[in-house]
Amino acid sequence: MKKTIFRVITVMVVMGCASGGKAAANRGQPPDTPDWARDLEKAYPSADWVAVTGQGAGRQEAEDAAMNALARAFKTDIASLTEANQRFSQIVDDTAGRKSVAFNESGNFSSRVKTASSVNALIGMETGTFQAADGIWYANARMNRRECAARYAGMTRENETVINRLLGRADILESRSGLDAYAALYYAASIAQVTDNFQNILEVLDPSAANRRPGYGGAAAIKTRMLSLAGRITIGISVETEDRQEAVTIRRALGAFFTGMGFKVNEQGRGDYTLNARSVFEAVDTTQVKTCRWFLDAALEDRGGKSLFSYTGQDRAAHLLDKEARRLAMSGMESSIKEGDFAGDFNAWLGSLLE
Repeated sequence: MKKTIFRVITVMVVMGCASGGKAAANRGQPPDTPDWARDLEKAYPSADWVAVTGQGAGRQEAEDAAMNALARAFKTDIASLTEANQRFSQIVDDTAGRKSVAFNESGNFSSRVKTASSVNALIGMETGTFQAADGIWYANARMNRRECAARYAGMTRENETVINRLLGRADILESRSGLDAYAALYYAASIAQVTDNFQNILEVLDPSAANRRPGYGGAAAIKTRMLSLAGRITIGISVETEDRQEAVTIRRALGAFFTGMGFKVNEQGRGDYTLNARSVFEAVDTTQVKTCRWFLDAALEDRGGKSLFSYTGQDRAAHLLDKEARRLAMSGMESSIKEGDFAGDFNAWLGSLLE
């Protein structure tokens, strides 16, 4: 029944796109009009292809329309696919050199993501463009079911193997309620999120793949387990700086980062682990604008005082007023903590905990 419904939906999408192609051909197109612009279904039969068309006043507009239409056929959008692919590329970088997180096919995909634009958000996608006599541009985006399904299936299997290794490592370490176990679950969940996306695309290309879903239970199940473990770990935060209110702001930013990852936080500096941070704000003499530089040093220690993770960051902000320059510098530090260099360095450090 599911397979029948899928075919009906696919035919509806293709028929809609094909009608646009025929309309283009009917407006006095020259003899070199591509077959897909005349009859999309005939050029790329839906039994073998997922194919769509788009149109626009310019070539890029038409290509964007076609690519977004193709993404919709996979129940997603180009922006979401691009973001997921870039996140996966970062995971590969964070875990480089770890035997338990060794990628082959997915690693090659990650390498392409780093140099590709959003047009390559779908693996194996092919495109074509054509300008009609009336100046309207048409674009075609397509994926061969058999060839692309094989590539997505290969990456899904490979990622499942990596995820299972990480879950096995977490099984061994979880009783300690430590960051080693958390790291394994954190990366298992992150890889699973991307793999879930791969699986969804695979099932559109090959509906029978729904019977061969990975056995790890999906990213949501792994994330639930990760958050359960994180909820048993308390990160104490201690901040040293010259202004009391700025210390409060920095503690809250650090606390928000760690609570966002699921940990408990104690802003009084006591916990299973303690992050000791020191910040300095420094006015820089300039002739036209006021500039304030910020520095942040932070180190995470275990209960025994052993240093585990360290971070050193700095940047500057400028404004016509000293007070505003300092406020902007503080804002820049907060951004670094929550989603910038500090966040990136901490996530990479988690990756270093893997075997």
